[in-house]
Amino acid sequence: MVLLPMFYLIADYQDKDMHIDLGNGYCLRRFLYGDAISLAKHGNNFKIARNLRDTFPNPYTIEHARAWVQHVKEHETKTRFAIDFGGEAIGEIGFVVQLDVHRFGAEIGFWVSEEHWGKGVMTAALSAVCQYAFDEMGLVRIFADVQARNDGSRRVLEKCGFELEGVMKKHVYKEEQFIDQLVFALVR
Repeated sequence: MVLLPMFYLIADYQDKDMHIDLGNGYCLRRFLYGDAISLAKHGNNFKIARNLRDTFPNPYTIEHARAWVQHVKEHETKTRFAIDFGGEAIGEIGFVVQLDVHRFGAEIGFWVSEEHWGKGVMTAALSAVCQYAFDEMGLVRIFADVQARNDGSRRVLEKCGFELEGVMKKHVYKEEQFIDQLVFALVR
């Protein structure tokens, strides 16, 4: 795994007010109820929604964002993080720990505002969250499913040391077409 030099921890991982500095004004932090406004603003973008599951709708409204923030604060506060730039939530990253015999693995997902693409923020965020998941949650495997057409996410995963494990042919149905899905994993 690549750990970028700009990553350092401001507060303990378990701290409610966790803050991980990613450099250049970006950080990871816990979600706030007030984040719904900026999440709706930045997430209401077809180019983002087309690469995510249908549970992330387009248009992405303030109501969708409020429901999501409420869900995270009630159920996933230790595994979901807002990507912050200048005090504004511009995206998110999080993982879902698997169950039963898969309990030492997690699926990770992420998105960031289009205006912040190509600035290295997602690579820094993914590296930091994987480090947290391995060190603090005791995970040994993190995987991501990526649509074959999503070159940006594929590059981010590869920069962080994820390896392509397989291709699931016509596994995604989106925009009235079948799309191959790539499975990437990072193993400690």
